[in-house]
Amino acid sequence: MPRIAADPGTARAALASDIVLVNGWGFLCGVSPIDLADDGVPLPEGVERQTRKIFANLEALLEKAGLAKENVVSVRVSLVELPRLYERMNEAYAGFFPADRLPARSCVGVSHLPRGAQVAMDFVLSATPA
Repeated sequence: MPRIAADPGTARAALASDIVLVNGWGFLCGVSPIDLADDGVPLPEGVERQTRKIFANLEALLEKAGLAKENVVSVRVSLVELPRLYERMNEAYAGFFPADRLPARSCVGVSHLPRGAQVAMDFVLSATPA
């Protein structure tokens, strides 16, 4: 079962894999707006920039696994201050996935996320070519 870390030298790599591939499926949990090479770098300001950073991290991780965003079949968005930030997050989220390949999605409100992030996402992938 392949387990992929963007950078095995980061603190988070000692606790979890960035992607786990098993039986044709891939799982990415708690993808946050961090710098994948240095998880000590400050987070981007604002939910829009944080959402775009999560998608940049997703693309980098997918590339490392030999996959693409078309492999994403499900997204769970965790968002602090859901009523206030939901539309702003959606503005940054819209257009990332091709209109004919939109994954299933849920969005849940949470009270806090690590390092004060405003948004984090979990992804389920089909680990076969799109």
